[in-house]
Amino acid sequence: MSHLNSSDDGNDDNNNNNNDNNNNNNTNNIRVEGKEQQLPNSPIQTEEQKKKQTLSINIMVLTVFLQSIGFTLILPSMLNYLNSNDPQFKRYFGYIVALYSLGQFLGSPLFGKWSNRRAASEPVVISIVISIIGSIFYSICYEFRGFAFPAIMGTARFIVGFGAGNVSVCRAYATETATIENKTQIMGKMSGAQGAGFVLGPGIGFLLNFCNFSIGQMVINKYTAPGYLSILLAILNIILVLVFFRDARDLEKRNLKTIETKSLLSINDDDDDAAADDDDAGNHNKPKKNMEQRLKPIILSIFLFMVVITIFAVFETVLTLMTLQYYNWGSTENYIILGTSGIISVGIFIAISSPMIKKFDDRKTALFGFTCLFIALVLLINYNIPIGSRMTLPKWQFFMGSAFVSVGYPIASSLVYAIFSKVLNPNSHTQGTKMGWLTAGGSLARMVGPLWSQEIWTATNQQGMELFFVTGVITLIAIIVFIIFYKDLSPHPEFVSQQKTVNNK
Repeated sequence: MSHLNSSDDGNDDNNNNNNDNNNNNNTNNIRVEGKEQQLPNSPIQTEEQKKKQTLSINIMVLTVFLQSIGFTLILPSMLNYLNSNDPQFKRYFGYIVALYSLGQFLGSPLFGKWSNRRAASEPVVISIVISIIGSIFYSICYEFRGFAFPAIMGTARFIVGFGAGNVSVCRAYATETATIENKTQIMGKMSGAQGAGFVLGPGIGFLLNFCNFSIGQMVINKYTAPGYLSILLAILNIILVLVFFRDARDLEKRNLKTIETKSLLSINDDDDDAAADDDDAGNHNKPKKNMEQRLKPIILSIFLFMVVITIFAVFETVLTLMTLQYYNWGSTENYIILGTSGIISVGIFIAISSPMIKKFDDRKTALFGFTCLFIALVLLINYNIPIGSRMTLPKWQFFMGSAFVSVGYPIASSLVYAIFSKVLNPNSHTQGTKMGWLTAGGSLARMVGPLWSQEIWTATNQQGMELFFVTGVITLIAIIVFIIFYKDLSPHPEFVSQQKTVNNK
């Protein structure tokens, strides 16, 4: 009898243990900062956990927003900043713009990989500190004479760009912690923050045109004020991240499973990762998680994103040269154009981040954005219509082209990001690294774009026909590639499976 009782007690214990394991599996509990919490994308979350998760995503969105302000704050006055020292230095403008992108190209995958295993706040804060150093150099480079002036300015922009590589961290964090059903909205919100920054940047920059004073030996004028304001915004950003951001990912379990030794170019997670996930959750009788990652949609998404950024890079680089050549406009008019363009873009971003975007297929919406960009480039081509004694571009044509860029860019960039986030395997623990690839691809396009666009602009006697024709052909090729490989850009099977699970609950 005692043997039977002992056996019954053992069975009861096993049943209790199994029940405990099942309860743990159903709630997807993790341990963060000594407390039990559900996984970020778990269907079972308390209101408090949802609020903290949303707040952390919003801090990442805010980081992108503040960086966008800093970028557009400086760009419209940079050409005149160069000219103020020596008019001959304007030939370095395209190279200095490209150095920012080179820095971001190098920083994006590094910061993205860092965030795979550590709290996202670490690479974000360190990268912002790096950007502050670059902004300091930019603000004081007027002290240097001769070639040292553009050299220091270029170095400063490279450093700021390297720090701006944290965009990959922000986007990767949003991708990993967003729920299956609202991923497109979150990515639209992230891009919307970027668009809002593009609106406020030129507006604030216009007000800084009236700055002309000194604090001790620190000169603050329309050229240096954007750099100093960027420093203040960066400090504010650091404070907000340290105070309000809490990483909701299960980093403890991820780090205990395995130490990441794979390179920045690794596609799939280790098979051991999937097994460790199952072991940690007590799912010995369940099949391993699907950790396979398709390479083709990743390459296609990066290519399409590079095309979008190339168009934007050409537009932002040539804009100041174009308006100076055609209309003899200065910083004030350029701030107004960029601000107006930004307002249109923000309206589009708001629409993209609203629930109604769920009604449309991401790929169809992205194709619409690419079509708008193609129309914009056709409009911006200078067909050599003579006005007076000069060959110029009619203003109505310039305004219409700028409007189509303002509509097409936010749609194409946001939806390509959304597509990329969905072709990634949601079970992957290296989404930060892969998002770094996408950001690096965009940085490469933004780095090369200003160089070849300025060279074509100069070689063709500062007329826009050849430049925008070439860019239009590139855009048309992207549209054709998009259509041919349309099915390959469909969401990852694991994403579809998880989406069906969520919809059935």
